[in-house]
Amino acid sequence: MSLADLLTILRLILVPFFLIAFLKADYLIAFILFSIAGFTDLVDGTIARLLKTQTKLGAFLDPVADKALMVTTVTSLLLIHVIPLWFFLLVVIRDAMILGGLGYCRIKKIQVQLKPVLSSKLATLSNIIMVVFGFLAFLYPQTLFFTKSLHFWFRLFLGSSTLLIMISGLEYGLAGLRLCQNRN
Repeated sequence: MSLADLLTILRLILVPFFLIAFLKADYLIAFILFSIAGFTDLVDGTIARLLKTQTKLGAFLDPVADKALMVTTVTSLLLIHVIPLWFFLLVVIRDAMILGGLGYCRIKKIQVQLKPVLSSKLATLSNIIMVVFGFLAFLYPQTLFFTKSLHFWFRLFLGSSTLLIMISGLEYGLAGLRLCQNRN
């Protein structure tokens, strides 16, 4: 087990602790736990590549941990009206589409390489930043960052995340269609 795998497992372990803190309305602790988990997401893949310690376990667990963290966080922020319903639905539908496509490929015995597209990696980065600004705007609504409100930065990254999620969903959908066409 590599250092990157341990960071991915830590992210997965932090998800229920984030949720417990959030449900207890201890939003600052939830924010801190999300920030730690988000940081592990940003560095685990880089560490695996730099140290040449990429593993099958990491390739499997990383997207699971990513989805668990983001769906839990976006759902939580929807409940306190930080994230709009349409964004929550966009995230859930894109992830369901990806999982459904993978399930279909498995049923049809189509080999799939689990490799994220660049737009998906950028969407994850934008989502993490958006959640950070969303939490901070919720916790400290009057605070400015670089002369702009935290709400401004949240909305900026909400827009960025929306665009990147749509692009990555389209890319994954087209890749799935190509896989199915090549199979026939």
